[in-house]
Amino acid sequence: MSSRQPSSKRSGGKLTRRTLIVGSVALTGAAAYLAASSRYADGIEAMARPLSTPAILRRGGSIHTMMNWADLDPANPARYAWPPFAAPHFGVDPAMLRAFRESGLDHIRMTVDPGPFLQATPEQLEQANEILLRRCRELIAADFNVIIDFHPTQQIARFAPERIVADQTSEQFHAYTNMLASVARAVKASGESRIILEMMNEPPYGYDAHSAARWQKMQSIFLAAVRKENANLPVILTGACSGGILGLQYIDGGAFADPNIYWSFHYYDPHTFTHQGVVTSQSNMLYYRYLAGIAWPAAETHVQPIRDLIAARIDTDRAPPDPDRAKLKEQAFAAVDAYVKADYSEKSIQQDFSTVAAWAAKNNVTPDRIYLGEFGVMRDSSTASGARAHFREAWMRAVRTAAERRGFAWSLWDINDTSMGLVEEKNKAALHEGTVHALGLTLPGIDKFQANRPGG
Repeated sequence: MSSRQPSSKRSGGKLTRRTLIVGSVALTGAAAYLAASSRYADGIEAMARPLSTPAILRRGGSIHTMMNWADLDPANPARYAWPPFAAPHFGVDPAMLRAFRESGLDHIRMTVDPGPFLQATPEQLEQANEILLRRCRELIAADFNVIIDFHPTQQIARFAPERIVADQTSEQFHAYTNMLASVARAVKASGESRIILEMMNEPPYGYDAHSAARWQKMQSIFLAAVRKENANLPVILTGACSGGILGLQYIDGGAFADPNIYWSFHYYDPHTFTHQGVVTSQSNMLYYRYLAGIAWPAAETHVQPIRDLIAARIDTDRAPPDPDRAKLKEQAFAAVDAYVKADYSEKSIQQDFSTVAAWAAKNNVTPDRIYLGEFGVMRDSSTASGARAHFREAWMRAVRTAAERRGFAWSLWDINDTSMGLVEEKNKAALHEGTVHALGLTLPGIDKFQANRPGG
């Protein structure tokens, strides 16, 4: 998913921040945080006994709240507060983790903002890595394999993903490479065998063959630095072009002769359907918030009622993101028309996933090393606009089965949120029944009860 700030953290276009004690008491704060984290981990240790087995991916989900969008220093918004990820809102409910595990998920893709790591002094980097490992242990204690997904954001400009990959000779690129190496070293020292390192989420680079070749070189540099510190750590690499299928096709996977590599791709196609209702400040997607009622497959979409609905939503918005309402309508109508004309269906998904399978075969990558790292659809609810349940669940089921039939592992985006995730309420243990069943998972408690009923 985009590295832009989630809507739940927006307030009038400005970031809202919590005040933390900084300066001379930073190290004391770090010690307190680590002690609290240790107690928290001890508390959830009884959930499940961690297994000393190599990391294996099958079915998982991303958690975007444990170590992302770190709080800023209230005295200097160009710096992160220290220690990072220390406030209560970065915690997760053990009951929710237990529900995820009981549903059948086997791994958590934990998104991690690299900004605090890049800002850190050498001593602070050690603290940041320890915080990271403690978060991993919380998830391992709940019987999950863990992906450390470095997921840059634009929260502080100098740590934005575009800056990191702009030039492989830059100070920022070298700092990022050294950060990956330090994490690999820390994981090795920890002795944990259920951790996987994802180098970078959705690289904003490589939208043509020439720059994609540079992205391949960048990943080679990342991998070499990691392997120098940890020869056996499973890693996830990705294609160019924001990590989609086209970007994967640009990459020569055969050039990476390493048995511990997974290859990731993300899938949200077609965005007109999956992102209907998304509220974003991205200039070319301002009209997405007005998209509604779009069906899947595309042939079931009735264009004129959808146009009328979109027009009404734009006309009644008291504060549109663009004062030119006619332009917003034109963009939205054009997107719906293109969606219907393209005739998106399950056949489209099958073709796309066959393209990935063909790339894997060409590059001698076994199917179990292909990872659908993100997918999802906005959910229509009383508080947010999105796809209607029947259409949403049909798309999710089609994507999930397309991956599983080819032997690909998968991970649903943002599982502890309601917009595209797996829960009924944000960060709560109750799971959304329709999503659970579309993913072929088990609804904790209820499904087991029904299975044991007479005649069930």
